[in-house]
Amino acid sequence: MKLSIITVNYRSWGHLQNALDALAPGFPEDWEMIIVDNESEPDAFDAFRKRNPWVKMIANPVNSGFGMGCMVGVAQATGTQLLFMNPDVIATTEQIRALLRVKQDNPGIGLLSPRQLGNDGRPQKVFDEFPDVLNQSKTLKALRRKLCPTRSPDPRANHDQLVWCDWITGSFLLIGRSDFDAVGGWSSDYWMYVEDADLCKRAQDAGLRVAYTPAVEVIHAHGGSSRINVAVKSMTKLEVIISKHVYASKHASGVNRWLTHCLIIVLRLPGLLLAALLDLMTFRRLAALNVRTRMLVNLAKYYAGVIRTRSWLSPRAKANQV
Repeated sequence: MKLSIITVNYRSWGHLQNALDALAPGFPEDWEMIIVDNESEPDAFDAFRKRNPWVKMIANPVNSGFGMGCMVGVAQATGTQLLFMNPDVIATTEQIRALLRVKQDNPGIGLLSPRQLGNDGRPQKVFDEFPDVLNQSKTLKALRRKLCPTRSPDPRANHDQLVWCDWITGSFLLIGRSDFDAVGGWSSDYWMYVEDADLCKRAQDAGLRVAYTPAVEVIHAHGGSSRINVAVKSMTKLEVIISKHVYASKHASGVNRWLTHCLIIVLRLPGLLLAALLDLMTFRRLAALNVRTRMLVNLAKYYAGVIRTRSWLSPRAKANQV
C-alpha cells in the first residue's frame, strides 16, 4: 500500500459517513481506509461496516482518545505514507493526491498539513509555534508574533506558499511510515489535544521538518466528535488544559517549566470560577456555563491528583498505559 488513511471515530457516524462519501469515488487500489471506533457499540459498528465494505473497521472497546486510537489503526496499516484524518474532515482523493505531490516535490518535508476551512468557509488554525512560557497568554503571543514575524508566522494569515512551522494539527496530518516509527508515533501521555505538537517536537528533534501548504484545501467541521453534548464538551475542553500541563512537563525544564504550569493555572482558573458563579446565578439553565462548571470541578480533582501522585498525566491517559 502507498497510503493508509487512519480515522478515529467516537460516535460521529454522520460526519464520518460524509467523509467516506467524499473519499469513495475513485479510491485507489493501493490506498487503504482504516477506521478505529472508540468505545465501540456493536449495533452501530456493524451497521456502518455493512454500509461501507471497502473500509477496514476496527472496534476499540474503550475510548482511548485520539493518539492511542491512531496507534490502534497504525498497528494494522500497511501504507508507506500515513494520513491521520478526523472524521469531520471532508477531502477528496484528488486533494489527497495533491498533498502527496507537495510532500514528494519537497523532500525536506517530514510532516505536512493542508489549508483547512470550516463549514462557513473561514480558514482554521492549522499550525502554530511550540507551547512555552511566552505564548500561554494570547497577548504575549500576539506581541511576539509582531516583533518576530519570521520566527512566529501568523497561522491565521492568508499564506500563499509553503510555510515551515513548529507544529501542525493532527486533524489532517501526513507523515511517512518510516519517519513515524522512527520518532515513536503518537505519545500515550496524552488522551486528547497537544499530542500533535508533541509529535512534531519529537520529529523536529530527530531532524525532520514540519510544513503547512495552502496549495491544498479541505473542509473541517471542527468539533464533530468532541462537542456532541455538555458532558463530552466539558471533558474534551478540560483535556486541552491538562495536555498543556503534560507538554510542559515533558518539554520544558527548570524555572521555565514551573512558570509555564503556573501561567496555565492563573490564566484559566479565574474564568472558570466566574463562569461557575454565573452558572449558579442563572440556575444552571445555560449549557455553556454548565460546561465550565463541570470543567472547574474536574480540574480541581485533577490538580489534587497531581499533588497526590506527582504526575501531570490525565487520568484517562494513565488508563491507556495500564
